[in-house]
Amino acid sequence: MTTAEDRGIRQGFWGNFLCTLVRRLEEWLLPIRMRLGRKIMYDEQRKIVQVSSRQLIKGPCSRQELEAMQYAASSTSVPLPRIHRTYQLRQGLFIAMDYIRGQSLEDLWARLTDEEKRKAVAQVWDSVRQLHACRPPSGLGGMAAASVGGGPVRDGALGVEDNVPTGLGPFVESADFVSVLDERTDFAELPRLPDQVAFVHADICPRNIIRAADGTLYLIDWEFAGWWPLYWERIKWHFADFPPMPDFIRLMDEFSAEESGQTVK
Repeated sequence: MTTAEDRGIRQGFWGNFLCTLVRRLEEWLLPIRMRLGRKIMYDEQRKIVQVSSRQLIKGPCSRQELEAMQYAASSTSVPLPRIHRTYQLRQGLFIAMDYIRGQSLEDLWARLTDEEKRKAVAQVWDSVRQLHACRPPSGLGGMAAASVGGGPVRDGALGVEDNVPTGLGPFVESADFVSVLDERTDFAELPRLPDQVAFVHADICPRNIIRAADGTLYLIDWEFAGWWPLYWERIKWHFADFPPMPDFIRLMDEFSAEESGQTVK
C-alpha cells in the first residue's frame, strides 16, 4: 500500500467518523432546539418549530410526506423547502427542512390587484403542471391512488390524517378508490375528470403557498401528496377553501379548465 493510499484511507475513516459524530450531536440537541425555537405549531399531534433563520423542523411526519418532497425535488423544478436531514425519534419521523421566509398567499391575497392575483395563480399553475406531468413508474404495476413509494395514502379529506399509523390503500383499481369517494356526499357535485393518475400535491391552497422576497411562490405541506387521479387536485383545492377565497378557486378552476379543455362548472 502506498503512502497516498494509506493517507486516503485514514482521511476517509476520520471523515466518516466526524460526520457520524455531528449527526449524533444533532440528534442529542434536537429536543433542546425544539423547546427553544419559535413554535409555529406545537401540540400533541404536530410540532413545527423554526430552529434557525434558515431551518425548521416538522414532525411527526409520515413517510408519504418525506417521499413526496424527495420526489418533487429530484423530478421537478417546483419551488419547495429543501430537506436537510431526518430524525427517527420515539414520537416518529421528524424532517429538518428549509424555513421559507416570506408571506403566505392567504395573508397577501386581499392586498393584491386582480392582475396580481392572476399572475400569482399562473405561477402556481406552472408548478402544478410540472407535478401532473409525472406519472407512476412502471415498477409499481399501476396504481389508482398510492404514496410515491407505492404504499398507503393519508388525506384528511378522506378522514385519514397524516399522523395516523396506517393509511388507506394503496388502491390498484380505480373503482376501489371511487367507492371510497362515493361514501362522501361533499364530493358528489365535483367532476371526476381527468382521471389519469399522476403526481398530485393534494393540498393546494393559499395558506400552503409562500411568496419569498424575490417573488417566487413555494409550495409547502406535502403530507397528502402522492399518486392520485388528476381530478383529486381540483377536489382538494375546493375542499381546502377555508377561509373561503372564491377568487383563488375561480382562477384555479379557469387554469385547470384551459389545461384540460373542459368547461368550468
